[in-house]
This record gives sequence, C-alpha cells and structure tokens, in this order.
Amino acid sequence: MTRAELLAGLGFLETAEVPAVELYILGKPVTDAAGATVIDIYKGRMQENVPGQIRDLFYPKIRKVLVSKDYELQPYDPALSPDRSVVWQYPSAEVPFYNEIIRRLPDAEDRYYDDTVLPYAQIWAVWIKLTIQQTNFYILKKITPSKVLVSGGVLAWVFRGETFTQLDSDILAIDGSFDVLVCNAVLIFENKQNFEKALQFESVMQAAADETLEDIRVIDIVGDFDALKAMLADDQFSIRKLNKLKEKQYFREKTFDDYYRIISDYGIRLDVDMVNRKFTIAGKAQAKLLIKVLNDDYLRSELTDIRYAANSKEGLQN
Repeated sequence: MTRAELLAGLGFLETAEVPAVELYILGKPVTDAAGATVIDIYKGRMQENVPGQIRDLFYPKIRKVLVSKDYELQPYDPALSPDRSVVWQYPSAEVPFYNEIIRRLPDAEDRYYDDTVLPYAQIWAVWIKLTIQQTNFYILKKITPSKVLVSGGVLAWVFRGETFTQLDSDILAIDGSFDVLVCNAVLIFENKQNFEKALQFESVMQAAADETLEDIRVIDIVGDFDALKAMLADDQFSIRKLNKLKEKQYFREKTFDDYYRIISDYGIRLDVDMVNRKFTIAGKAQAKLLIKVLNDDYLRSELTDIRYAANSKEGLQN
C-alpha cells in the first residue's frame, strides 16, 4: 500500500458519520498441551452514545499519526531501526494470530463481557471494529495494568452533586492511541514492539530465528553450536537480526575464512579455534557479535575508509 492509498482509505476521518461499532474484549492467550491457542473472547455491550465517543476519541489520534505527520510508509522489517519518521505496514494475511482472532470473533456474538467473569485487570486486549460505508476497520489495543484504576488501590474521588465521594468500582481507561490500525487488510502501526506484542508476533519471529540458526549450524563455523543457540534464546536483538538474515542467501555461501577475515579487519573480539577452523563463542556478548558479523553489520566508509558497526542498513533505491 502506498501512502496515497492509505490516505484515500482514511477518507472517512473527514466525515461526520458515526460508524457502526462492535467491541471485543480478549483475555490473555495461552497455549494448551497440543500447541493450540486458547483465548476467551467476549463481545461488549455498549450504550448508544459510545460509538460517537469512540469516533471522537480515536479519530484525532489517527489523523495526527497517519494524516498530519510527515512520515514514510514502509514494509515492516523487524531488524531495521531507521533514523527517520516511519509508519510500518504489514499484510494481515501473514499474521497468524490476527487471522485466528478474526476467525473466532463470530463465536463471541452471544458471549457478552461481564467483569465478574473477566476482571478489568485480566483484560489482555481490546479490539474495536468500525464499519463505515460498508468497509470494516479495526483498532487493536493491548491493555496493560496501567490502564486499570483499581478502586481499592488508591484513594480515587469523583465529584457527584455537591460532594466528593470515593470511587467504588474499578475503571478501565482507554485513550485514543492505537497499537495497530487495520485498513484494507493491511496492518498499520508506529511502534514495532507494540505490534509484535498485540498480535503475538514474537512467536513467529522466534520460529523464523530458529530456522535461521539451523542454517548457521549447517555452515559449520561454530564450535559448540547448541551453546550458541542457548545464549541467543529469547534475546530480542538477536531474534530481529536472525529474522533479517533469514532473507539473505549470501551467509549460507560464505566460509570460515570469509568470516575470519571480517573479524580480523574490523577487530571484532570473537574467540577462534584456528586448528579446527571454528569460532568458540565465550558468552552471550560474543554470540551477539557473531550474529552481527553474519548479518553484514560491519561497513567501511567510502569517504574516510573508517570501519563502522552499523546499527541499521537501508538499501538504496535505484
């Protein structure tokens, strides 16, 4: 999707039309013994003025982030940290958790939310479906403990009539920010980590990272590969790098000599067993350095011939 196409899809923001709104409340996803996702989904009853309140709450933030701001709309890349303003996009078809929830939403039609069944503090996410001119949009929000004001935890006062009185029930606070906006089957988001948490994408990234690690095992340049794999388990930095590396073919074709030349030229502190022609990884810091080497993250300046460790790389468009 181009930015122009996105803006065209957001044309409803400039209308006075109140969208049809459906509210869905999600409990925390868990994985059962068979590896299937178990999640409670409830439909939320709303007073008749709530759709207008949702419009008034979210539309200004959507305008600010996606209409008024200067940004580039870029395909989601888990390894890239650009030094400019970017809004990310990703096809909804490629996010298993999103499609699983969409598939299950009809089952919630007769299962309405009740805070005695799922207290506010246990709400994991809120999905808001907007229907405007026969087109569906979704606003996805991950709920954190900070969004719940517990009446027994603080002295919360409300002014009723002419007196202050203590709040006698918990409050779920919803602001106008969104973790993900779904427009024309494309997921739109500012913050990659919020997207990954809201749509359980960490598990997809971990699976891709594990596949890449197995490819690294095949090229046979690491002395104790299982130790390397254990060092990188659940390390978000390395998982992102491995996801980026998965798309590249070159690292599968390079040899120990190629990588040894790089660490020598750039002074990268990796332990080496020259007899067996293997890298012997001494700790997590070295494990992460090796992934950076494989990911081609060490570059030489064309202007100064100085060697750098690159925090991010963006390909030049021809």
